[in-house]
Amino acid sequence: MSINSIKRLSVSSTIFAFATILHTVVLAAPVPSSVTTPALKTQTSATPHQTMKPTYQQRLQIQMLRQQRDKDIEALLNPSQDTKFKAAMQSRKKIITVLPSLNLNQDQQKQVQSIRQAYYLQVKKILSSQASQTTSNPTAVTPTTSQPITK
Repeated sequence: MSINSIKRLSVSSTIFAFATILHTVVLAAPVPSSVTTPALKTQTSATPHQTMKPTYQQRLQIQMLRQQRDKDIEALLNPSQDTKFKAAMQSRKKIITVLPSLNLNQDQQKQVQSIRQAYYLQVKKILSSQASQTTSNPTAVTPTTSQPITK
């Protein structure tokens, strides 16, 4: 009789543990921001306050641009500035916080500013290509591949 009690207690506690874990997992799951019908999904244009996530390809392009920007800036620096710049970039500091500590002269500041401006324009161009693809057909209706409901 005591073995049956132990088995029941074990099963009950296991079920309770799984229910608690499942409840926690469900609460941690992300909630969809908008409700769409399963039959139709509409594609809307991005509003200015929405941020679009860049695609993997765009992230790679931006990373390559950033590396080129850093190389172009390094080419302008004297050896002591270059050492500081490389150390700051290795520690993943933002370039905006690194540049003032380099004590750049007027000419270097102008050249760095033009390099950064060109970089930002190229990044903007890459990101706007995604936005133009998304907004090129703003009211397109895309049917899903769901099966019809049969009774």
